Amino acid sequence: MRKFFPFLFLPLLICGCVTAIIQQDTLVPSLETWQVQALERNLAGETAAALSQLARQSTRSSRREELPDLARFVRENPPEQGTILSRKMLWECMELCNAQFSPAPEKMIREFREGELRCRTALLIAEKQFLDQVIWKTPKQQQRSSEVDSELSQLCGNMPFSELSAIKLVMPQETADFTANAAIPVSQDPAEALQIAGVICLLPVEIRRQMLADPEFSPEGILKEVQFLASSYALLLDLKYLNAALAAYKKEPSAENLWLFRKWYYRAQLDNSRRPAERGTAKDRQFINSMLLLQESF
Repeated sequence: MRKFFPFLFLPLLICGCVTAIIQQDTLVPSLETWQVQALERNLAGETAAALSQLARQSTRSSRREELPDLARFVRENPPEQGTILSRKMLWECMELCNAQFSPAPEKMIREFREGELRCRTALLIAEKQFLDQVIWKTPKQQQRSSEVDSELSQLCGNMPFSELSAIKLVMPQETADFTANAAIPVSQDPAEALQIAGVICLLPVEIRRQMLADPEFSPEGILKEVQFLASSYALLLDLKYLNAALAAYKKEPSAENLWLFRKWYYRAQLDNSRRPAERGTAKDRQFINSMLLLQESF
């Protein structure tokens, strides 16, 4: 009978190991857990702050007047800096325009802040996973590592930092194809997205003029087209760097290249999620196209 004990014990040992692994995976907070914590701590406050800022701003006098100087900055500085700035301005101008005519601006702004918080959480965790793997950090990396820890603490509170390395993040093999959603013609001007932002800033005046001329005029479809336009151009900006990061990772699957891939993947995921479920009519698109043709370059 004794000679059978090892054979009886082996399945139990295997089952025990599997159970322990499953329990360990279950105990490690997921990315979603961190994102939910960030939302609970910050969503209400950031939504209120964004609404207050929108109420104080004028699309014509504030944002649009900044765009020519920003366009020069984009054309004269490293491309990635310009891309991040252009993407940011696209969404700010879109919010400034649509919030003025949306029947529920609070809902729109809340949804946008929720997406940003989820994206910011994923980006910080991805960056921390990369920096924690760098044994000999440069002074710049050391400073950034401290900043990431501080930002995560402010964002998510007292979450278990020791388990961050075990959180599963997107891998290059899981890449979603966003390309079809960004199939719009573009020029070689690195500041083109800011030109689009400038058109969006001009739209509220024209929409109000149309509403005064025709009480039946509805801006609903135009607002959908504005959001579609912003999303399309923002996604194009993301894809340029996402595709480059993916190619670099395939050539050299290093921790740094994985971080670069994740950085642009989560941004592309956010911008893709902001595409409106429905677009406007052909007439609404013509309205936008007319404004694009009338836009003066800067």
